[in-house]
Amino acid sequence: MAGKRPAEQIDRLLDAVELVQEGQRAAAVEVLRQLIREDSDFEDAWLWMSVAVEHADQAIICLENVLRVNPDNRLALDTLSRLRQSDVAQARQRQRLRLLRDLSFTGLWLLVAVLLVATFFGVMRPA
Repeated sequence: MAGKRPAEQIDRLLDAVELVQEGQRAAAVEVLRQLIREDSDFEDAWLWMSVAVEHADQAIICLENVLRVNPDNRLALDTLSRLRQSDVAQARQRQRLRLLRDLSFTGLWLLVAVLLVATFFGVMRPA
C-alpha cells in the first residue's frame, strides 16, 4: 500500500516518532513493527525503525529496506554509507588487535622456550 497512507497509519507513525524523541525506543519499535507488518513497503516506518533499534546491524537492515522501497532515498543512502564505513573500520581494528594478540602469544612462548633451554643447559653444565 505504497503512496497515500490512511490517517490512522500516519497517526501511529507520528506516535512512534514521539516515542523515539522521548527516548522510549522499545515502545516505538513495537509501534513501528506493527506498521511494517501491515505494510512492508512503508518507507517512513522503516526509516524511523532504523533510528529506534538498538544496534547498528539492525539499523542497516532497516535502511536496506528503505532503499528497497525507494532506492533514491538520500538520507538512507548517506546513513547506510556511514554505518558501513564504521563497520569496516571496526573490522580492521579487530583484525589489528588479533594480530597483536597472536604476536604477543608467539613472543611469550618463544621466551618460555628460551628460558627452558637455558635452564636445561644450566642444569646440565658440570659444576
